[in-house]
Amino acid sequence: MLRVSRVVAISYLAVCLAAFATSTIIGPLGYAPFPLPFGPTREPIAITLDYGTEKQAWLEEAAALFEASNPTIDGRPVRVTLAGVGSREMVTEIAQNKRMPTAISPASSVQIELLRAEWKNYSQNQGDIIGAGNAAPQPLVITPLVLVAWEERASRLWQVPPTDLWGDLHGAVAGGKSWQDLGGSEAWGYVKFGHTRPTTSNSGIQTLLLMAYAYHNKTRDLTVGDVTDAGFRAWMGEIEQSVIEFGDSTGTFMKNMVLSGPGKYDMVAVYENLAIQDIENASGRWGKLRVYYPPATILSDHPFAVLNAPWVSPEQQRAALLFRSFLLSAPTQRLALKYGFRPANPDVAVIDNDAANPFNKYRDYGVLVDIGQQVQTPPAGTIDTLIETWRRDVNR
Repeated sequence: MLRVSRVVAISYLAVCLAAFATSTIIGPLGYAPFPLPFGPTREPIAITLDYGTEKQAWLEEAAALFEASNPTIDGRPVRVTLAGVGSREMVTEIAQNKRMPTAISPASSVQIELLRAEWKNYSQNQGDIIGAGNAAPQPLVITPLVLVAWEERASRLWQVPPTDLWGDLHGAVAGGKSWQDLGGSEAWGYVKFGHTRPTTSNSGIQTLLLMAYAYHNKTRDLTVGDVTDAGFRAWMGEIEQSVIEFGDSTGTFMKNMVLSGPGKYDMVAVYENLAIQDIENASGRWGKLRVYYPPATILSDHPFAVLNAPWVSPEQQRAALLFRSFLLSAPTQRLALKYGFRPANPDVAVIDNDAANPFNKYRDYGVLVDIGQQVQTPPAGTIDTLIETWRRDVNR
């Protein structure tokens, strides 16, 4: 009897196990079977984008939306890693194989030309590191270089719009003039100008370029002779002596101005989009900021460049181009507008009827839709010489 009971129990257990296995594999009766992971898992295509930190807020939101869209290449999911770094630092470290991204988006095409030149020197002519054809650099967004200043003080120095912005600034800081000398309060102290370090940051290079063009009273064809001219070097040095501290990243430089207030900086050279992002934050702390556009400015086109480097595979290049297309799509370009960028996609207008559009919202702070004359970006050799001139004469 015991043996019969044991046989029945074992049979019952076998039936239960079979039922459980059937339910697990094909689902309960009346339900569709569960998908099973038959076949090899599709390995993701991982790409890294090194970008100028001024685009951080926009790119982080855009990358999250891109991943949520489940992008694939030949059935393989695409995964994007963002790495914010100063534009000049980015170029130097890639040329020396210290950074190995799939694609880059520095602040300006100036950095693309510098990378080409430096890669050629370091790689012993392995070819152009910047992709060509469909992979050639394309602008993502546009933003001019501006000066942001505490309006109460800047009104003692510049009219609106300034006709000789750099000349007036030089006149104010040369010889250590104070705000009291300009009709301001004694408590304001000396005139304090700031910009980022040109050896690490694109906006620092652009600031020096605008100084050089202004000194020589031209907007194109800046030469090596112009930037090594003794008169220009002395003039630039007198402006630079008013800079208390050179920042390494434009993205953090503007935030530091807002946090520290006019006790540290009276005016700084930054990208327009950064001014727009932080302009309201300052009002509740230190007073009103105002945006000033130089008579001739320089644009940052924030190019997206896929690298033609030994560490980048063809699949990664395709994945990077897919991400670039997403960034240039109309919805993502409108998202960039929210962060103060001018869209590179011509189908997306800078100005519209939306009151929240920053180019509508911040007109009273000096933000302009139409910008004036632009200077020409000089050859890489002239830019390198200008940086070296600054390094020799200032470098602190």
